[in-house]
Amino acid sequence: MSLTPEVPPTFSRPPRHRLLRFALALFTLEIGLFLLIFPWRDTWTSNYFQASVPLLDLVWENPYFRGAISGLGLVNIYLAALEFSQFVRKSS
Repeated sequence: MSLTPEVPPTFSRPPRHRLLRFALALFTLEIGLFLLIFPWRDTWTSNYFQASVPLLDLVWENPYFRGAISGLGLVNIYLAALEFSQFVRKSS
């Protein structure tokens, strides 16, 4: 038995955790960009749901609905920016 106190080991998160957080932030950014841009493209109107339910046609082509989908994209981009800022801050 030694006279020096034993220091308990410090547990750090595995590097896999940082990689998963980065991948989640990147995925959130990609989804946000898709939701921001895709509703305003011509391919938005050619889909299965619009062809199968004619009542959805009125909603699907409504600019307010497209704006709401783009708003969700902006929320995703904002969350990705927060995640990236925390990732950079903790790595420093």
